[in-house]
Amino acid sequence: MTADRPLRVATLGGAFSGNKGSASMLFALLDNLPEMVGGCRFDVLTTYPGEDANEPRAGEVTLHSASPKLLAFVLIPLAVLAAIGRVVHLPVKVFCRTPALRALADADVVVDLAGISFADGRGIPTLGYNVLMTSLPILLGRPVVKASQALGPFEESLNRFAAKRVLRRVATVCARGAGTARHLAELGLSNVVNAADLAFTMRVPEEAARRAHDVLGGRSGLVVVLPSAVVDASCRKVGIDYVGVMSSFIDQVATAGRSHPVLVPHSARPGHPESKMNDVPVCRRIHQSLAPGTDCTLLDDNFPPDVLRAVIGAADVTVTSRFHAMVSALATATPVVVVGWSHKYGEVLDAFGVTGCDVAYTDLDGDTLMARFADVEGRREEIVAHIQAALPKVRDSSAENYRVIAAAALSERDRP
Repeated sequence: MTADRPLRVATLGGAFSGNKGSASMLFALLDNLPEMVGGCRFDVLTTYPGEDANEPRAGEVTLHSASPKLLAFVLIPLAVLAAIGRVVHLPVKVFCRTPALRALADADVVVDLAGISFADGRGIPTLGYNVLMTSLPILLGRPVVKASQALGPFEESLNRFAAKRVLRRVATVCARGAGTARHLAELGLSNVVNAADLAFTMRVPEEAARRAHDVLGGRSGLVVVLPSAVVDASCRKVGIDYVGVMSSFIDQVATAGRSHPVLVPHSARPGHPESKMNDVPVCRRIHQSLAPGTDCTLLDDNFPPDVLRAVIGAADVTVTSRFHAMVSALATATPVVVVGWSHKYGEVLDAFGVTGCDVAYTDLDGDTLMARFADVEGRREEIVAHIQAALPKVRDSSAENYRVIAAAALSERDRP
């Protein structure tokens, strides 16, 4: 169907800066949706508008501030007034007093790019943010598609209550894997489709591949290690020395002499303290903890997600605790060892038919990580073959995101 005007697409839960997994989903959306529907106008509601403005591809969208405080104390109250106004047939735009709200009110579809939401054990503040973020466009009467993400489990009563009441009001919920689909089935929702992660369809242009080649110095025989501040914090809570385990692992890889380790943050906010969106400090701590003389390349710059994917694709094996670094490994048929904290890792690995590649952070120690790496390294050709065989189906499943986004947007735009 040919659009009479560009589709107006707004996004929530995604940013170009900070977590490059989020950026990879944004890149993929910009890459692929216009090919399906024609011209698009993108409005990105971001928690980092200033930093995002300096990122590659920011010029292709209009950025709007949507920090948690602004969301809770300005955007949601105005959206509630707009919802009340809709009941008495007042124009919604009367209450849209900020650029972000006006962008949402004008949108043909709002795409929620949260990587994980409504999951047990993440605390009341995170649950509250999930509720507010997804409810914002719903209050304005806009169709919402929750792009492929992990949801659940819903064993905690408050999370189950909130998820059921919010998720049934969105146009479509895209379940990223079998585990998420099972959790959503427990809620009895009728608006769920299965779709692989958006980032599987992100493209890597030649310029990004050249930059990756340059920063790696053209080296081969690489083991690319991408730690996570989130997993580091989780390990500390249970008495596990994540930094020590990762630095010891790199020491052993370098000492063996078969591979050259490369240490890279997949979430980066240069100049900011360590946080769940900034792995630079934990990467530097790991690098500083290496034994004297260990030859390890630290790439602690702020790279865009397509360059990071090219770096990961240059590896013989990737070792990571970041979900979308795992996605980039799988997207480039690179064997991967994952130290994770959620069902979201395993449900994606299962889709590729690869086993024995993940370690729960609660089971992490030096011997376990090294044994898992040695096993994956020894089965490298077999694992590459499994990944390559599964990739076409996974990429087609990823495209389901664009199909449901397009359907929701075109239906809204063409409504009489």
